[in-house]
Amino acid sequence: MTCWTRRATTIAMLAFASSTSLLAPVAFAAPAAKKEAPKAAAEKTVRDPGDVAVLLDAFPLGKPLPKLPSCEDVRTAGGKDVSEYCSDPLESHGRTRSLGVPSAKRPQLMDGPQAVLLIDQGNVAGFFVPTRGVDTEQRIFQALSDRYGKPAQEGKAPLKLKSGKTVDSLRARWAGHQTIVTMYAIPEEPQNGTVEFLWAPRAGAVMSEMRAEVDPDAPKPASGVAASAPAAAASAAQAKPTTRQ
Repeated sequence: MTCWTRRATTIAMLAFASSTSLLAPVAFAAPAAKKEAPKAAAEKTVRDPGDVAVLLDAFPLGKPLPKLPSCEDVRTAGGKDVSEYCSDPLESHGRTRSLGVPSAKRPQLMDGPQAVLLIDQGNVAGFFVPTRGVDTEQRIFQALSDRYGKPAQEGKAPLKLKSGKTVDSLRARWAGHQTIVTMYAIPEEPQNGTVEFLWAPRAGAVMSEMRAEVDPDAPKPASGVAASAPAAAASAAQAKPTTRQ
C-alpha cells in the first residue's frame, strides 16, 4: 500500500517543479470592484460539483488550519479513502502538510483523496489540488472562471501524451485581492494536473523561507507571489519528507 504522505509529497513535487515555467511572472493588482449582481441572478448560480475551489470554503486561505486527525487513523475502503478530513506533516519544517479529503466532500474533478497545504504559523497560506490534467482542464477552467471571472493570464502549451499524441494544454491564472489561482497540466505527465491557490500576503514569503533553508545561495525571485512561490517550493520539495509507513 502506498503511504499517503509519500503520495502527497509526490503531488507537491510535481506541482512545485512544473509551475516555474507556466506563465511569465507578473505582479498582480487587485481587480476593480464589481457592481453587485442582482440578488435574483445570484440565487440562480449553481456551482459545478467538480469545482476544486470549494475546498477553500472548508479551509480558507489566511485562516488557521483546524486540528485534524492523522490520515493513518481514519482510513477506510481498504486504505483508499478516509472517513473525515485529516492531515499529516510532509516535511520536517512543518510548512507543508497533506490533506485527506473524504469522498463525500471531494470535488468530482479532484484526482485522488489528497491535496497539499502550505502552512504559515498555523495558517493556511496555500492549497495544491491534484487534477486529471488535460482530460478535465476545460471543465476546471470553466468552474474557476465562473467563480473568479476572466483570468489575468491565459495561454496554451503543446504537451505530449504517453501515446505520442500532442495536445494543446490550457494554462491560466486568476488574481484577486488576497488570492492567486493557477491551473495547469504537469508537462511531463499531462494527464496529471494541479490547481494552486496561494494566499497573496504570505505565500511568497513562506516559499522564500523554504528556499533559503534548502539553498541559501539561490537567487531571489523578482517580486510577488507569482514569481516567488513556485521557484521556492521546487527547491523545498527536494528535502527528505517525513513519512509514516
